[in-house]
Amino acid sequence: MKIIIVGATLVGTELAEYLVQTGHAVTLIDLPSDELTQIANRLDLRVIQGDPTWPSVLREAGARNTELLVATSASDEVNITTCCIATYLFNIPRKIARLRAPDFFDEADKLFGPQAIPIDHIISPEQLMADAVSDLMEIPGVNAIQSFARDRLIMTSVTCKEGGKLIGQPIVELENYEPKCKVMAVYRKGNALTKLDHFKLAAGDEVILCVERARALNLVGALMPLRPSGMDVVVQGGTHIADSIAMRLAERYHVKLIEPDPNRAKRLAERLRGSKVELYCADATDPNFVQEEKLYQTDSFIAASANDETNIMAALMLQRTQKIRTIAVIRQFSTQDLRSTGSPIDTIISPRDAIISALLSLILQEGLVKLRIFRHGQAEALELLVQGDPRSSYVIGRKLEDLTLPPGVHFGIALREKMVIKIDQDYVFTPGDHVVVYLTDRTQMRALVKLFKPRPFWVPHWR
Repeated sequence: MKIIIVGATLVGTELAEYLVQTGHAVTLIDLPSDELTQIANRLDLRVIQGDPTWPSVLREAGARNTELLVATSASDEVNITTCCIATYLFNIPRKIARLRAPDFFDEADKLFGPQAIPIDHIISPEQLMADAVSDLMEIPGVNAIQSFARDRLIMTSVTCKEGGKLIGQPIVELENYEPKCKVMAVYRKGNALTKLDHFKLAAGDEVILCVERARALNLVGALMPLRPSGMDVVVQGGTHIADSIAMRLAERYHVKLIEPDPNRAKRLAERLRGSKVELYCADATDPNFVQEEKLYQTDSFIAASANDETNIMAALMLQRTQKIRTIAVIRQFSTQDLRSTGSPIDTIISPRDAIISALLSLILQEGLVKLRIFRHGQAEALELLVQGDPRSSYVIGRKLEDLTLPPGVHFGIALREKMVIKIDQDYVFTPGDHVVVYLTDRTQMRALVKLFKPRPFWVPHWR
């Protein structure tokens, strides 16, 4: 597929790298800069330096022969304008834009669509992070979580801790403890274990599980002591991400939002008017404020300011001094590695991982329903739709042992209509199945998706 990406942001650059590795022809557009030159030297893609809202720049990028445009620049206005020009001048059939301003989403039904601004899909980092934190609150203690198969199944990462019922037991006991569960991978000191039946679970192991959502909490409790989730939540930060998280959680929890900057707090007060969120202009790390507002009685603390170091320090302080459950929003890879170095912060989440996952799910549509990055892009979880019939499909009517699978592919659980089925040696692929897979090597995604894609002569039955 020929794809134009607008904006050499962290998200745009990483997305370009993913797409190049999966065999797509990618052109990256942005204003001239040293960083853009370095990207051109590092990645096997075409780089155009110029203003992406100029028709001449899009024309130079090959817009007339492009199948998809993804606008990921830091400016909502640039992204919207580029998508409009791509439609009206160059007839690019699909457009995806990353937008940040809440006002656009409040009026999204009227603003975007075939008879309005021609953007097929809009991605909101704020809404994605609110979704992610809401899921993490539902199953406390996990490192990452993603819903699949109409939200019936989840893939989750759990770090084993002393006190878990199954610590010291063989890894295979996990699947005996919970039948609707599949162990996808186990990492010990950052390295994936092979031949899992030879190992016992140990504190510090990171376990990747595919499990039916309704059974997940019980399973996580077997790997680590569970603390009551509680109803009191503090969110630190006056960013769009922080207030989106606060408003989403306020639907179910008692939420306090804390922002030390008076001007930003004043703007937040307008946005939060009418919501259930309590706003404080203060510093969450100030001991006097902690005592005055009894933050030590808070059940969960979410550090979501614009500064990674501030988030880390606040989460560490409240974790160590008050033993509060902590979630930190971290943007840079260098600080995301805290998890692997034994940081006491309970959960570290990345806006970039969430955005890349959402974008790839929209772009890679050859039977791929959803994609989620795990372990900061080193691994991936996929939801694949089984399509075709026995004549046109490479997998329908077959078992796992009948397939030649790429290395590093681990099958989890399938949803067949309303029935949850564990993918084992007896499972047979059936049309319409939603299959959840984990790849320890994300470079094998293209080969796996190709295996599930029906042969060219297959024609779907339209209803």
